[in-house]
Formats: sequence, structure tokens, C-alpha cells
Amino acid sequence: MKRLFYSTDSLDDAEMISNEVHELGIDDHHFYVLSRDENGIETHHLHGSTQIEKTQILSARKRAFLLAGITALALITFMYFFTDWTNKFLLQALAASIIGGFVVMLIVRLAGKSFDEYFQILVNEHLDAGDVIIIIDVKKSQTHIVETQLEGHPKAQFIADSSNLSSPIPD
Repeated sequence: MKRLFYSTDSLDDAEMISNEVHELGIDDHHFYVLSRDENGIETHHLHGSTQIEKTQILSARKRAFLLAGITALALITFMYFFTDWTNKFLLQALAASIIGGFVVMLIVRLAGKSFDEYFQILVNEHLDAGDVIIIIDVKKSQTHIVETQLEGHPKAQFIADSSNLSSPIPD
């Protein structure tokens, strides 16, 4: 899935955009609003929060642990099936897999942290300016349809897109 970030001037516009994308098949679990106006979020019946920090939308740590585990598992599987290291050097093979996973975790976590910080700063700048941030998770098959719909919307301004790997929209 792909995550799309848009900004708009008001919660009225966000509600209108919400209705439009709901007609395209996007449900509330894939549509999220960030606004400093907590009462307005509730009044407009939108799914959202006042701070991105309160959500787990940005999650470099989760992605790092996930990729580290996959790397360690892939290394030990490779050594088991394609070399005889696990027969002769079981502890060393396990240690190499764990170290490989740890290195991947550090790299992904550092890269992901800077990416998450960039998004957090970008979102907070918009929120501090009084904008409303709209976050939409779409399937690849829905991406073009939603992007086309919002390109034609006079109040929706595209900010960025990203992956939503290991970072679901909060309930």
C-alpha cells in the first residue's frame, strides 16, 4: 500500500475530501486527519488526532526491527541450505546471522529516523500554520484514481507520499 499526504485550509475541506474518497472506496481505517483543532475533528466526524507524535504513522523503529529479523532469518536459512557452515560452525553461523540482522537494523533505523524526522517537521510546519493534514492509505490499484480525484480538488494540496509498511493508521 501507498500512503498519500495532503494539506488543506480547513476541516470543512477535509470533510468534503473525506466524503469524496469514501465514494472511491477508501474507508475510515485508511483515512486520517491531523489538525490542531481537536473539537473540530470530532464535530466534522473525522478520524484524526492533534499531533503526529501521538500516532504511530511514522515508525522507523518498527521497520528496522522487521527488516533485521528478516535479514537474520534469510542469512541463517542461506547458510543452512547452501553451505555446510551450520553443520560445522553452528554458533558462528547463528552469531553471523544475528550480527547481520543487527547491522541492517542500525542502518534502517538511522535512515528511517531521519526520514521520520523530516516528515514530522513537515507535518508540524503545516499544522502550526493552521493547515489540516490528510493522510490516505491506498492500494496500488486505487492510487491513480485517488490522486486524480484530489488533483482536481481546488483545496487539496499534495505534500508527499510514502510506504505504510509497519505503520498502520490508528483506530
